[in-house]
Amino acid sequence: MVTFRRFTLFFFLMLFSLNLWMLFSGKSTTGFIYEHASFLYVLLAILYFGISFTMAFLPCSNFHHPVICRGRTDGNKIALTFDDGPDKVKTPLVLEILDKYNVPATFFCIGKNIAGNEHLLIKIHESGHLIGNHSFSHSRWFDLFSAGRIKSELLESNRLIKQATGLAPHFFRPPFGVINPMVSKALKKTLLQTVCWNIRSFDTLNRNPGKVNHNILRQLRPGSIILLHDHTLFTEHSLDKLISDILGAGFYIVPLDNLLQIPAYEP
Repeated sequence: MVTFRRFTLFFFLMLFSLNLWMLFSGKSTTGFIYEHASFLYVLLAILYFGISFTMAFLPCSNFHHPVICRGRTDGNKIALTFDDGPDKVKTPLVLEILDKYNVPATFFCIGKNIAGNEHLLIKIHESGHLIGNHSFSHSRWFDLFSAGRIKSELLESNRLIKQATGLAPHFFRPPFGVINPMVSKALKKTLLQTVCWNIRSFDTLNRNPGKVNHNILRQLRPGSIILLHDHTLFTEHSLDKLISDILGAGFYIVPLDNLLQIPAYEP
């Protein structure tokens, strides 16, 4: 598997090899490499930063950090996850629908949304659902923060969740699903297990609920982890049908820790 560490090592080996070639080629001004040395240096730099940047948006590649994107495939078990809560209006609606079908879910909560909504975290927990860490700020600049600041956000969110429920999440989902070296460095200093998804609903972008529902069902496989959001129109108006269709297709919706066989909370 290609990781950022291995890729960086390969890059510096290529750079070292190019430097050696330039050094031992003497004062000869002939040859493709010598004549295009500047271009090759620039090309290596572009490839290094370009590939590293692109892979940050592909968390399931495990390029920058180990990530779980699907669960065990024995049995028709899948998991539902909801990002960006708690939302004082939409989260209770989601809980009502989940309760109607008696199915569990995992809520990846944003720390800054917890103040004033502690009762929702308690209700999520008491209803048999799991709570995960989705950073404190969910800032659009989150991935550009220093590793120290990212770590502080993760620990603060866990502190707030534990303060409300008595439990500190073990599962973390990165904002926007982006992982770069700074995020990875911060995660290595925590006990958090990064969990993303293998079915992205795009419920925040697509206003056609029928299409969203169809795309999810089309991709559904044993072990699937579905990404949804508390606050979208799809979740508000179409979650009921989605769950009905998933169950009707012969799948079982189970807790995320059951699907992954990993504890949902820190010891």
